[in-house]
Amino acid sequence: MSLLPWHDIDTVLLDMDGTLLDLHFDNHFWLEHLPQRYAELHGVSRAMAELELQPLFERNAGQLQWYCLDFWSAELKLPVRELKLETAHLIALRPDADTFLEAIKRAGKRVVLITNAHRDSLSLKLEKSNWRRTSSV
Repeated sequence: MSLLPWHDIDTVLLDMDGTLLDLHFDNHFWLEHLPQRYAELHGVSRAMAELELQPLFERNAGQLQWYCLDFWSAELKLPVRELKLETAHLIALRPDADTFLEAIKRAGKRVVLITNAHRDSLSLKLEKSNWRRTSSV
């Protein structure tokens, strides 16, 4: 494996979810919290909620609207952004992500965050994570 030519690199592009942020928040929200709250708010069982959600998730997976909270709020008739706030305490950096970001900053590299996250998800994750306080991302 060859090392990257760091001396030739001036900008580092980083994905947010799964690269800098642990996926626990997203996985928990979509697989546990949303189905539970859907069931409660629509007056159906958890099992029925999962049966109703599964085809919607499958039909929209890989599509741009998959990442759009406005789409899901309208589709599910739920306040998805507000539901995400209920589990926002689970948003966390991956182990050593802050160390990596600091090393890039010390090396004088420009860091650009790239994500397909909806603006509300991005705002929530920026607010709840510590990278704004510890780095220049």
